[in-house]
Amino acid sequence: MDPNLLNDVTESYARLTETELTNIGIVLGAYRSFRGNRRDHIGYISMPITTGRRYFEVLTAHGVRTSQELEIKCGPTALFEEVIKPNIQEGIEFADQFGQRENLLYIAPSVFEAKRWRWSQDAYMSLWYRVLGEMAGKHVLMDDWEYSVGGLKEYMFSMFMQWRCIRPFTEQMAVQEFGLKNLLPDMSPMRRMEEYQAMWSIRTFDASGNEIRIDQGLTRIVAAIQDLTARGFDSKEMINIAWKIMLTPMLSPYVGKGPYDAITETYSKASDTLKTLVPPAQES
Repeated sequence: MDPNLLNDVTESYARLTETELTNIGIVLGAYRSFRGNRRDHIGYISMPITTGRRYFEVLTAHGVRTSQELEIKCGPTALFEEVIKPNIQEGIEFADQFGQRENLLYIAPSVFEAKRWRWSQDAYMSLWYRVLGEMAGKHVLMDDWEYSVGGLKEYMFSMFMQWRCIRPFTEQMAVQEFGLKNLLPDMSPMRRMEEYQAMWSIRTFDASGNEIRIDQGLTRIVAAIQDLTARGFDSKEMINIAWKIMLTPMLSPYVGKGPYDAITETYSKASDTLKTLVPPAQES
């Protein structure tokens, strides 16, 4: 497999400007002002904003294949009016309703908007990785999350935590993969270990409250990639993320043990299918 498939998150973080890094630190400081047992009271909801199933349906309806083509054909506000705006509205409504049902506070990333500071998509993702890792005890994904690039990346991050790929002596791997500079700052070794253990306990659920284990998540992602590929869309970025999710258990010393026995027949089938979807130039 092409090693470049494993570098896109790190490279995106490297593209952040000094101003973006400063602003991310300020926003994180505000979130960190919540003290005490945060994870038992806070969840995080992954929701499509710039992509997702609606994005592909809008492109199909207009007979185009990219956001750039959509802008040329329908004008510069088309993506916002037809995809981003309704995605944001649905995401906020879902978070409000789900939070009341679960009696938890849920972080809805679509509420936060930093256009006036000219934040890039990379800056947003960097912020939400940190918030998800430090604040959330539960991760919920809205329906059709497997069609959202951001949703896939956040699911990958949760799997990275759940499979204990962030642990003593391997923390640097997570820092490099997700660009998490200054992870767990100013903590004693004992306090850092407590933080690792809290990260490991995260679980990911669908909108109906069913846990999405790694074999089930990979199956959904592969099916979405097959669907989009058959419809003529470029799925390379989604394939890259799917590869990382597939490889996550291999980075964990706990694979095959108790709750980490996720290398199931379902996982194997999804992995085999994914391998057929990789363009020939990227095969090992």
